[in-house]
Amino acid sequence: MFRRASFPGFWLVLLAILLQPGHAQDFGRLYEDSVTITLSEPLTWVAVPKGSVNSPDALTAGGPRDFQPYTGTTVLPTSRDQDVWATFSLPPTESPQTWFIRLPGQALVRASLFSRGPQDEWLVQAAGESIAPAAWTLPTRVPSFELQTRRDRAQTYYLRFENNRPLTNRPMLLSPVEYINGASRVGVVIGLMWGMFSVLAALSIAAFVMARNRVFLWFGAVVVTLMFTQLVLIGYGSWRMWPDSAHLNQVMGWVSAGLSMAAGAWFCAHASYARSGHPHIFKLLVAVTAGSLLMAVMMAIRQDFIPRDMRNLWLGIATVTILGSLVWMSLRGQAWNLLLLLGTAPIALAALARIFYNAGWVMNIEAARAAGVLSAMVGLLWVFFVLAWRSRAALFSNHRIAALANYDPASGLMLPRVVENRLAQMLLRAHRRRSECGIMLLRWLDQAPSPDELNDHKRSVALSRIGEILRRSARDMDTVVRYEENLFLMLIEGPVNREAVSEVSTKILADCIRLSDKLDEPNAFNLHIAIWHGTPEHHTGQQIIDSLKTRLRRMSPGPRRYVQFVDPAGEPASVPAEEGLRREDLVAKINAIEVSHPTLHQDKPEPLA
Repeated sequence: MFRRASFPGFWLVLLAILLQPGHAQDFGRLYEDSVTITLSEPLTWVAVPKGSVNSPDALTAGGPRDFQPYTGTTVLPTSRDQDVWATFSLPPTESPQTWFIRLPGQALVRASLFSRGPQDEWLVQAAGESIAPAAWTLPTRVPSFELQTRRDRAQTYYLRFENNRPLTNRPMLLSPVEYINGASRVGVVIGLMWGMFSVLAALSIAAFVMARNRVFLWFGAVVVTLMFTQLVLIGYGSWRMWPDSAHLNQVMGWVSAGLSMAAGAWFCAHASYARSGHPHIFKLLVAVTAGSLLMAVMMAIRQDFIPRDMRNLWLGIATVTILGSLVWMSLRGQAWNLLLLLGTAPIALAALARIFYNAGWVMNIEAARAAGVLSAMVGLLWVFFVLAWRSRAALFSNHRIAALANYDPASGLMLPRVVENRLAQMLLRAHRRRSECGIMLLRWLDQAPSPDELNDHKRSVALSRIGEILRRSARDMDTVVRYEENLFLMLIEGPVNREAVSEVSTKILADCIRLSDKLDEPNAFNLHIAIWHGTPEHHTGQQIIDSLKTRLRRMSPGPRRYVQFVDPAGEPASVPAEEGLRREDLVAKINAIEVSHPTLHQDKPEPLA
């Protein structure tokens, strides 16, 4: 039988687990189940005064050093006054194996790897900000070194770290396959950054053009500045082209951060309408904007002009001021500002991605950075949708103005004034490409304006129904126009064959007949259709329209031939033998065509009766 543990014993065991010392963890891994090699000598490190040791021989010459084991919580105490040396050994293997040391996302002044050569000399591999990337041993984005095992004995390596601040990132020991995989992650994150932020910036510009609201411009400025800030944070070093040029990367980090804070404060000042509702908060946000711009300018002139602690303090104060202003205005009556506030939470999480990695909540820095990019994009997209929702009235108003200028309000079709330009362009394109296009002229029969208000209302409803049928039958590239009172014109872009044009007319007639049967008004939607199809040669668009009108005048009323083609020369085409086609025969023919052409019955209408 199990003994029941006492309550104090349980807490003692739990306290022992929490307070146990960190276990030795030689190198970080790309994945939790990554392939690794058991070191013959674990990774240990020691701090020495800067410049006092320049080689492993000098490190061991002065007697034994107090090397400390490298654990999962180790922070290498590099500074301007001291360097850190580390050593480890790879075990002998039956065949030589290649491994790589990778310092993920590490921005350090210099890292050097010492190994024994064939003549027992020390070979040095070096990388870091003080060396041009082209001169690195492995020309990669982050400092990386290649290791090789031996058959006869263990291979001992020494690492020297030189940096102005402590190093928190854990070096990784990777196999060649995982080394390539980890390096490719950087390109994925950078490509994701450029793509998503560029799309959002383009959406902001498009929204400004449509709504004529400057808030979208300020939001676009926030997107662009935040994009460059994230690029600097993830170590995008495309500007490191010469030795010591990493200074530009450091300067850009502070400059872009200041610009992002200034753009964010200015955007919040205008998006929240603080100028009219809360003038004191508006002045406070303007002061934050001016202060952030001043810090960015001063950092661009001289990096050490403002102490580092003061820069971090200002950025913290500015962030709290912006968020606090939104909270205050939300509590004082502008509740919709809470929607903007919700978008800032993922953006703040993106800024904390590096802290999450340092705390050990994320296995590798690349994953933390990718999560930061996605988190920032979620917040920015949320803010953009909030702005678009709030500006929907202005967007609809501008669309309404454009629609009234180009569309007929009764039918929903385009006005006749657009025909001249579009018809000429369509004929010119078809002539140059030697392709066939189509022009369809439709006459609405037995309909005329009536002084009777009831009849006029019925005619307006029928006109809107016909416009809906014509719009649904046309493709996106085609143009449908209410040409005259009872005439409709459809420009069918080429290349298109005669059968396709005939199917369009068949679909129009089928929808009109169905609607007539549904409303029990057999003469409400009678149409005559004249079609011109071919490759334009020397005749103009007006000549073609005149020939179509002539053909429509010659078409006798009644259920005889609803659709007739005009030959490309402009004369009426020959009339087939089945001149007297009854309504029942036409209905049967339309149903047969729709069954044989699935594209004509996407809406799955009921069969004609």
